[in-house]
Amino acid sequence: MDATSTITTLTEDLNMEEPNESKEKLNLILFLGGKLVSSLGTYIYSFAISLYILKVTGSGTSFAFSLLLGTLPRVLLSPVAGSVADRVDRKKMMVGLDFLSGAVVLTLLVLSLTYGLMLPFIYATTFILSIVSTFFITTDNAAIPRLVSDQKLIKINSYSRAIDSGSSILGPVLGGLAFGLVSMNLFLLINGISFILSAISELFIDFNFNKPKEEKKVDSAISMNAVWKDIKEVFAFIKGHKILLAIIPFSMSFNFLISATFNVTLPYLIINVLRLPASQYGFIEGAFSAGMLTAAILIAKLPEKEKKLKGLVIGIGGIGLATIVMGIPGLGILKGFHMMLTFGLYIAMAFLLSFFILMIDMPLMVVMQRAIPNEMLGRVWGVMGTLSGALMPLGIVLAGISLDMIPAYALFFVTGIYFIIAAVLLYKNKAMQEY
Repeated sequence: MDATSTITTLTEDLNMEEPNESKEKLNLILFLGGKLVSSLGTYIYSFAISLYILKVTGSGTSFAFSLLLGTLPRVLLSPVAGSVADRVDRKKMMVGLDFLSGAVVLTLLVLSLTYGLMLPFIYATTFILSIVSTFFITTDNAAIPRLVSDQKLIKINSYSRAIDSGSSILGPVLGGLAFGLVSMNLFLLINGISFILSAISELFIDFNFNKPKEEKKVDSAISMNAVWKDIKEVFAFIKGHKILLAIIPFSMSFNFLISATFNVTLPYLIINVLRLPASQYGFIEGAFSAGMLTAAILIAKLPEKEKKLKGLVIGIGGIGLATIVMGIPGLGILKGFHMMLTFGLYIAMAFLLSFFILMIDMPLMVVMQRAIPNEMLGRVWGVMGTLSGALMPLGIVLAGISLDMIPAYALFFVTGIYFIIAAVLLYKNKAMQEY
């Protein structure tokens, strides 16, 4: 090949590469922008509606019923959502679901203007939005690997998690402001429009940017028999994949213990045992989100390591140590010190713990996205969503029962020791040596 031909070939390659890079960047911006609007809108809606229910009814039962309506669909419908996500056009699915969310909220607005903002309308809206969210999140997770090149998977997942963490911090703040400063009808109008804007941004995303060269076709027919068959296929696939066989059971036990320890045991220890003010507990909760946000931004900027096992083991071991430290004040050895020392300890540990959680969560998510064939991603995420959703309430119930029998600090020690043992076992696992 002569010099002229070489230059021509290089020029053609560059001309082909630039549009791909700019399309990938556009995909990243549109996806994250739409997610920010949608996620923030969801958090603001949930918080503001919760405040409204409490204000109108003053009933904890009504509030709990609203929470149940918001969580039950995820447990029951995630496998169905996974099957659907693998059988339909994911772009059409996500765009349609965001438009549907907007329509549902705007329908609540119309009903509110006509009849007043009645509780049955709120409950129905919450339930429908929860169903839509279950299908949307499963489809969203399954679609991510196709939106960017393989090298950008860590970045898009990290920024996506940063948006989730940032929204969890800003959502209650903005929801509280919205509840106090604007009418509920104006709030519903803004929230409904936010979903529609998210859907419009998704229309311009290329959902086949990183389409595999060879892909097994999935039967497009959707039925309960197909869903049951999909569930069996998912378990058979996991059973035959050594790395997933090591990671997924750990991931399930991780969700179980984290929900038990930090949703029930932590507030019980801080408020009932240590007698810290509720306002300080609120700051400790905020430190969890702040740690995740910081970790997500840092992980997105750092180059991806070829071997992730060492970082994974350090992260799991770090979670174990931080959890044990959080149980120490329950022993009473800090009683002679100022209360602010205990408060500062929990702020630091909450930040570190969430940092370690994301340090292991992002690489685990990416390795699963790479290991699971695209045509099975939705089904795997759906099954995992049901298992996680079922284990978390179970962990909460068992933690509540345990607190009536053993000291709160003991649960922190047990959980921490479990994570340290898990880190050692994963490090010695032969399949994980390739990770």
